[in-house]
Amino acid sequence: MADAAPSTTDALFEEFMTRIRTGAWPVGGAIPSERKMMEEFGVSRIALREALSRLRALGVLEVSHGRSSRVRKLDMGVLGRLFPLLLSSEAQSSYQHVFQVRLPIESQTAYLAALNRTDEDLAEIEALLAKLKKRKPRGGASIIKRDLDLHLQIARASKNPLFPLLLEALSQFVVSSQESSCGDDPERLAMAHRDHLAIADAIRDRDPERARAAMVAHLHASASRVLRG
Repeated sequence: MADAAPSTTDALFEEFMTRIRTGAWPVGGAIPSERKMMEEFGVSRIALREALSRLRALGVLEVSHGRSSRVRKLDMGVLGRLFPLLLSSEAQSSYQHVFQVRLPIESQTAYLAALNRTDEDLAEIEALLAKLKKRKPRGGASIIKRDLDLHLQIARASKNPLFPLLLEALSQFVVSSQESSCGDDPERLAMAHRDHLAIADAIRDRDPERARAAMVAHLHASASRVLRG
């Protein structure tokens, strides 16, 4: 059975996104008036406004009272809202797929954190480690959140703003697996804490290669525990 043809609104939305992506509608520039676009595309005002409404909802367009809509610059806040939505719209990802993406990302965040971290970054990492050390079995979602917070703080210490954005978006795909397989086992919690200490020690010592190796070892150990169940 052939795929259904896209609706007029869908087709307009894709065309507008292409114009923004290619620079035909430049950042900061006003887009054509509704009347001009209705004439160009031969569409109804309803379909046109629905497509424009999608762009505004995504934060791609901004509207000032009494003025034309303009293309917005996509700051990190906008990207942070869009990226998880894009990921979740794709085919269902397995834990193994996510692990294969997280491994190169997090090994590099550890490496860069060892090079670029500030004293404030290190203090935050150590504070999160102290909280994790106090955690108890049956901690459920709070344990997983603290674990993710530590990994995100290491990503922030890399000083590349894309790393925490990517990691936070990916994190939603591993939470359920961690809850069911690793969240409340005392032995596994102790092993994870030792791994985290090794990573933090390397970051503290500004040893990027050791930090990378410690993170790789930790992620491999964590993945093997989850995949074994």
